[in-house]
Amino acid sequence: MGKKPAKVKVKTQNALRKKYEGSGNANDIVVSGEDMLWLPSRFLAFNDQLGGGIPFGKILELFGQESSGKSLLAYDFAYCCQALGGQVLWADAEHSFTRDWALQNGLDLDKVELYNEKAIEYISDWSMDMGMYYRSQLTNNQPILLVVDSIAALDCLSNRNMSDVEAKAEMGNRAKAMDKFIRGRNLLWEKLGVSVIFINQLRSKIGASKYEDPDTTPGGKATKFYASQRIGVYGGKQLKAMVNGYEDRVGRVTTVRAIKNKVAPPKPTIKAAEVYFHPEHSEPIGFSKYFNFADVLLRRGVLKKKPGASRYYLGTTMVANGENALTKVLKDDAKLRKKLIRKSGVNTISRTRDKMAKITTNLFALDSVSKTDLEKES
Repeated sequence: MGKKPAKVKVKTQNALRKKYEGSGNANDIVVSGEDMLWLPSRFLAFNDQLGGGIPFGKILELFGQESSGKSLLAYDFAYCCQALGGQVLWADAEHSFTRDWALQNGLDLDKVELYNEKAIEYISDWSMDMGMYYRSQLTNNQPILLVVDSIAALDCLSNRNMSDVEAKAEMGNRAKAMDKFIRGRNLLWEKLGVSVIFINQLRSKIGASKYEDPDTTPGGKATKFYASQRIGVYGGKQLKAMVNGYEDRVGRVTTVRAIKNKVAPPKPTIKAAEVYFHPEHSEPIGFSKYFNFADVLLRRGVLKKKPGASRYYLGTTMVANGENALTKVLKDDAKLRKKLIRKSGVNTISRTRDKMAKITTNLFALDSVSKTDLEKES
């Protein structure tokens, strides 16, 4: 008779989970949308479009034309991060971060760690070390925001000493370095709860057919794949007004379009949004906070308006006659504004602060970071 086959020893579930770090019951690992922490902006319709803002630990790619409001949106998220007791990390590859512009957007420069560097490899290590340090200091789930401005201005170390004659492979080297950067740090950012904004520029695709999107972004395809949210900002006509007796350019009309959003259902494009950048104009610097919020309130059933009519009703009470009048009411009537925002469910600084206060555990404890999370992937 032949030998009996050897019995296969099956490992226990606990043993398997020790062997395969990160494996576990999905219900215990994945955070529900209701429990997820989001870093909001002050632009309410934009928060609605994103699903609540930028989830802690996720990546937002913010790209668009020049002077369309990309940096202003990043400054706005930075303001909200600080308002929630968090820390801002700003990699300024474009060397465009200015003191006056930051102060006009309400930032506390003592809570901005600024790094003037273009090399992707250095920014990668800096984001790791700074993320670890500040998470060790912020133990109550306060946000950490990393802004990289911009991908188009980044380069890799292998290209730094390359002559123009040898520069044929320059773009390929940069794309590989970007892929390694994001691939190597993505899990660490998630474990540390670091929200990331990659600002990027817009380029015209050479030879694009009429059926293709004529726009493309530099830096390779890694950002497109790893980003949970991709937002395109497209500039339109200029906004002009009288300032100190002279007509001046005070802002711009823009379109904000969600190209990709893996963390929230699709939302309509925000058309003709107004962004202001003149310090002496009557409107605050940045995107108009309540622009398009009327549509959000209608879509969510908070307000009612008959088709073709201009009057907005809260129940049977008329709130405003016309969208401009509603915007003015939102600005002037704090009590009604708070009530409408609460009913809409749109995320705000206050809502996020309340959610953070209810969490009794440290969601981003350094204990969750393993040695392999800190190693660069090849």
